[in-house]
Amino acid sequence: MEKDNVIQKIQKLLKLQFNAEKIGSTGEAFQAAKMVRKLLMEYNLSMSDINPDDAHESVKMAKSEEMTSGSMYGNHWKYELLGVIAQNNLCQAYKRISGKMFVIGTPENTVIVHEFYQYLVTVFRRLAEEHWVNALKDLEREYGPRLRTEEADKTTDKIRRKYIRSYLQGVPYGLQENYDSQKPTSAETTLVVCHKEAINDYVKNNFEWSDKKTRKRTRQVYGDAYDLGHADGRSVSLNRQIAGKEEEGTLFFEPNT
Repeated sequence: MEKDNVIQKIQKLLKLQFNAEKIGSTGEAFQAAKMVRKLLMEYNLSMSDINPDDAHESVKMAKSEEMTSGSMYGNHWKYELLGVIAQNNLCQAYKRISGKMFVIGTPENTVIVHEFYQYLVTVFRRLAEEHWVNALKDLEREYGPRLRTEEADKTTDKIRRKYIRSYLQGVPYGLQENYDSQKPTSAETTLVVCHKEAINDYVKNNFEWSDKKTRKRTRQVYGDAYDLGHADGRSVSLNRQIAGKEEEGTLFFEPNT
């Protein structure tokens, strides 16, 4: 594909993305943004090549909408999950003291990160529940009627929360290994450096930071649940599912057992 043809295709995709965002079609906007980034990397282009008039702002940064890190299973796993997705899509994740999270990157990339993050939170929460159902069956086989008392119900609920929390803590680390298994091209490496510098400049010019540090709580985890989360993170497809239809080769609905 000739460079001029590629540029024309990217311009059409950007127009499609803009129109899709305007009418609230996030799935279509996501796919268009994803194709733009793929073509930019594949042909070693920048946004200044697409819009020469904006060459002085070749990498324009933006802040995503804010997301909550709140969860009954702890909030750190959400921030770590968002961080992994952001880092591997030319963005950077941040969290306010209030617990609200957001990412900084190009408008196209922040759309990709936000949509993929929301989707994976739903997917891994559902897989965690499915794994718990299997674990509970093992407990019932071992303890039988002793699990069917009021006191046992309270204990089982505590075990369930810890089991699911353990699973979710393993997910981001497996997902990072998933990304690491796909070696970046030289063009991608160049883009990472360029975008990092632009993100740092954007943050420096738009935010004031508190010196206050949050303390990360260290909790014991169930090793088997953590390992399942880690395995699911490693095996999940990095191609997002749109409108309930899986892309070929995805493993979103095949949890590890």
